[in-house]
Amino acid sequence: RGRSGKRWTSPPRGVWMTLIERPADASAIDVLSLRIGLAAARALDAFTAEPVRVKWPNDLFVDDAKVAGVLIEARWHGERLDWVAIGLGINMDPPPDQRAAALEAGASRVDVLCALMPELRAAAARTGMLSAEEMDEFAARDLARGRECVEPVRGRVVGIAATGELLVELADSVARVRSGSLTLQKSD
Repeated sequence: RGRSGKRWTSPPRGVWMTLIERPADASAIDVLSLRIGLAAARALDAFTAEPVRVKWPNDLFVDDAKVAGVLIEARWHGERLDWVAIGLGINMDPPPDQRAAALEAGASRVDVLCALMPELRAAAARTGMLSAEEMDEFAARDLARGRECVEPVRGRVVGIAATGELLVELADSVARVRSGSLTLQKSD
């Protein structure tokens, strides 16, 4: 399934996985989706003709079309983070009847998983907010930066904060958005 109960189809030959992690502390849970997205983008670069781009909070793109999505679910035991489920869906072939991207023809699911797993495990083990290096990498891969958006607020996307919020420039201020989906304004 996708975010907010949205449907996600899983055609044959995709990579549809859930990785269960038990973080030592909960300090990074607010940025985990972004951190996992960056890790997956780095790993998937080897299987695409151009660098994979990220879209806050949980999508990966090639050629302005979605190639993968991340879904993070956390389970708490009282005040303690017990575990997180890191869901990742990757299109190995173009899905029928959808505007979506896929990895390059001939990519092996085993090779994709071998490239992904060390990156995902390392990202899940990190603590704290996004580092300066992660912020720079996100800015370089950011699909939305500089573009107009209509959701979760109407304005121009200026990036993200180290704490994981989307930053959207409004007429007189910059909104810091913690949750929701980012919908970019359609180009004419």
